[in-house]
Amino acid sequence: MQNDLTSEDKVPFDCFLQEEAESFLGFEGQRLEAVYYYIWPVGAQNGFLFTLELIFDSGERLLLSGGEESDAIRIIGSESLMETARKLQELHGQPVLQRMVANNQPLWQQAAGEILMAIRLSRHENGLYRNDALLLDFGHKAIFVQLSERDGLELGVWNTGLERG
Repeated sequence: MQNDLTSEDKVPFDCFLQEEAESFLGFEGQRLEAVYYYIWPVGAQNGFLFTLELIFDSGERLLLSGGEESDAIRIIGSESLMETARKLQELHGQPVLQRMVANNQPLWQQAAGEILMAIRLSRHENGLYRNDALLLDFGHKAIFVQLSERDGLELGVWNTGLERG
């Protein structure tokens, strides 16, 4: 059966493509082995999180990016990240994206080495999934990933007492 909603031009800009939403399911049930941040120090006081890379025990990688325009969270491939880094280096005359190990950051200490139980997405009124935030559910700890109001991605511990828009 053909699903017309998988066509990129039929999916609203503020929703994940059907293929992206379905790809999240492949990471559920896997053990998180490593976390890396790709920081872009240009254009913000302390830089901003351009891409979050999660590496699982299967060897699979999930790269989430706020992108250069920060209009949506996108799943990207390592080739896309490398190409963006190359273009930015050409533009600025020096390497711009900095890779940082994040496993030892307080946010990830109780998640690294744990099973990712689910990736939770919020529904858009059209039945698709919104691409401005997601929740990485490790059972005993949940980490939200959302678009920053300034640039890039913003991460934090999910507190179920907070209401999120």
